[in-house]
Amino acid sequence: MTNAAIIDPLPSGAPHPYTALLEALPRVTDSALVETIELPAITAAWRHAVANESRELAALDNALASNPAFAPETIASTELGAGFLKSLLPLRDERVLKRHAAAVENDDAPGSHLVVFGLILAVFSIPPRQALLDYAQARLPEPTGIPAIISHLLDKAA
Repeated sequence: MTNAAIIDPLPSGAPHPYTALLEALPRVTDSALVETIELPAITAAWRHAVANESRELAALDNALASNPAFAPETIASTELGAGFLKSLLPLRDERVLKRHAAAVENDDAPGSHLVVFGLILAVFSIPPRQALLDYAQARLPEPTGIPAIISHLLDKAA
C-alpha cells in the first residue's frame, strides 16, 4: 500500500493535497520523461523546499518550462500545478510556499506540478522515496526499474 492510499482527508473532508495531486495525474507511456525529467525535478524541488531555497525553486520551475523535452507537458503541468498551489494557500505561513506562490502570482515562475509536488512533500514531511514511487505508479502504466532510479536520485540529493 502506498502513502497515497493512507493519507487521510483534511478535517474539512477534502482529500489531502498529496493524494489529490496523485489522483489528478494523467498517465503517460513515455517512461523516459518520468525517469529523466519529472522524478529528478521533484527531487530537486523537494530538496530546495526543505532548505527554504525559494530563488532556486523558482529557477527550477523556469528551467522546466524552457526544457524542450518537457515542452509538450508544460501547459498541462502549469495548469495542474497552479490549481494545486492555490489549494495550498491556507498554508501560506510556510515561508517557502508563500514565496513560491508569490513568484507564480507575479509571473516570475510558471508553477509546474512537479515543483508543487516537491513543495507538498516538504511542507507535509512526506518521505520522498515513497512519494517518488507513488508518483511513478500514478504516472506510468508499468513503473519497472523505478525503485533503483529513485534510490540513485535520492543518493545524489543527499
